[in-house]
Amino acid sequence: MNKFFIDKLNVVQNHNLVDGLLPQIGKEKLYRVDMKTGVTTELLTHLKLEGSYSSALIVRCDGSKVEVYGNPSRWGRIDNLYGLTSIDDCIAVYNHILDGLGLPRFTKCTKYLYFQGKDGKHVNKTADGAIIKHIDFTRNLAVGLGNERPFLKALSTQSLGRSISPFLFPDENTVEWYGANVQKNGSTYRYIKVYTKTADLLRNQRKLCKDVNDDDLQYFDDLLQFTVTNGVVREEHSFKREYLHRHDLFAYGLFDESQFNEELQVITELRKRLEVSNMKYQTIADQLLEEGICKSRQSANSTQMYYTMWMHGEYLDKTKSQFREHKARLLHIGIDISQKLDITRAPLRLKSSDIIEVNMIAPPSWYRHPTIPTLPTPLKPQLRLVA
Repeated sequence: MNKFFIDKLNVVQNHNLVDGLLPQIGKEKLYRVDMKTGVTTELLTHLKLEGSYSSALIVRCDGSKVEVYGNPSRWGRIDNLYGLTSIDDCIAVYNHILDGLGLPRFTKCTKYLYFQGKDGKHVNKTADGAIIKHIDFTRNLAVGLGNERPFLKALSTQSLGRSISPFLFPDENTVEWYGANVQKNGSTYRYIKVYTKTADLLRNQRKLCKDVNDDDLQYFDDLLQFTVTNGVVREEHSFKREYLHRHDLFAYGLFDESQFNEELQVITELRKRLEVSNMKYQTIADQLLEEGICKSRQSANSTQMYYTMWMHGEYLDKTKSQFREHKARLLHIGIDISQKLDITRAPLRLKSSDIIEVNMIAPPSWYRHPTIPTLPTPLKPQLRLVA
């Protein structure tokens, strides 16, 4: 999985029991009365289970449906710089929690099930075991001491897929795609972001280090030093319910993590565009010819004309086939003309400029890796009734 691990996993399973209901687990039970019909309905809210080091998971059971949401790699740990690499290991953590609550475990699916939609026309697809509603894959990259922001600013000049625009946060510590800052309410399909891990640790330091001992404080300080000296940035990919169902990646046991590999390479492909952006001060047309992107001086000059128009803020019709052709050529040399030019973020185009090397980074020898719990811990959540 190219050093990826799982950073978030939301799972639900329906248990159609013939011998009674499961224990109800939640924070509050709400009773709603329709004033017109007098019909009363029940609603059970989610319960937040708190573990050590301010870790938490969200659980709920309404008597037949069991839900667990959260970050299994973070449960009971002071950090999750590195986490669990397989869905099986994550489910094992959740099953440990369910054992303590007296609830049945999540099980692998063996077959797909089909049922009629509410509109009576569409057929919906589900499965006979645990259903994954959301999953995040994450990995760490080392860009070198002090290079985090320049790296993120360079990434923020590049669009993904069909011109999915990036958004660079004001503090320049995070760049995202598919987010609410660009798309209204954000995408219900995907979400991708890359961010500075040191800034993230510092932002959450007070919460993570609450009521810890001296060894934990020293360990956290070592983590900060590790992320600072290596210039660690975090690459995170979120796959939401719509994506998982469309690609048959929702039924636990009927797919494996390798099926996400192609989508997990989009940032790598974006980085490759930027790697070729360091060149001698020369015309765009010359580079297009030297790189073999254009076969003739005429086509190279035509693409350079589009580049010049973009540089001067001229209007470019993105619906035209010519625009798509010239954009594809320029992407090969790290220029994305579908994005508004920002010279403060654009990568330098000088051969003599420093190149930011991006590497996978292994955890240090003293790192506290996640473990899979084996013995169930009894948990006694309380349920509050609200009329």
